[in-house]
Amino acid sequence: MRNGKTTKMPGCAWAVAALALAFAPAVPAQGADDLYEVTVKMEVTGMPMQMPATTQRTCVKKGGNDADIVPHQDNCKVTDAKRVGNRLTFAIACTGRDAMSGTGDFTFAGDGYDGRIRFKSQEMEMAQAITGRRVGGCTAR
Repeated sequence: MRNGKTTKMPGCAWAVAALALAFAPAVPAQGADDLYEVTVKMEVTGMPMQMPATTQRTCVKKGGNDADIVPHQDNCKVTDAKRVGNRLTFAIACTGRDAMSGTGDFTFAGDGYDGRIRFKSQEMEMAQAITGRRVGGCTAR
C-alpha cells in the first residue's frame, strides 16, 4: 500500500516470486550430498517497492549436473550450462501462463557461490541476485 493506494504486482512477478520459494523442499541435515542455504533477492524493473529476499535450503547431489544448483520451478528448464573455471553460465526458459526466459551467471568460491539471473517476459524485466553457501550434508532425492 502506498499513499492509500494498493500497488498491484504483475502476475509474472508473482510467478517468479514463487520460483524463489518453490525450488527447495525440506531436506535432512545429514548425508553424502551438499546442503546449500540459498538467498534470492528479486529486483523488478519499474516496481516502486521491491520484494524482500527469501532464504531456503536445498540439497544438491554431489557430482551432479551443474544446472542442478540453479534454483527454478518445474515449468522452467535450465539449458546451455557451461562451467569454465569457477564460473557457470546458463540459459533458462519458463513456460506456461507467465512464460519468460533469461540468462544466468554464477561465480563459485570456497563453500558457495554468488550470481545473477536476468529474466525477460512480454510484460517486464527482472533479475534475481542469488547467494548460495554450503551449510552441511544431506541426501538428494
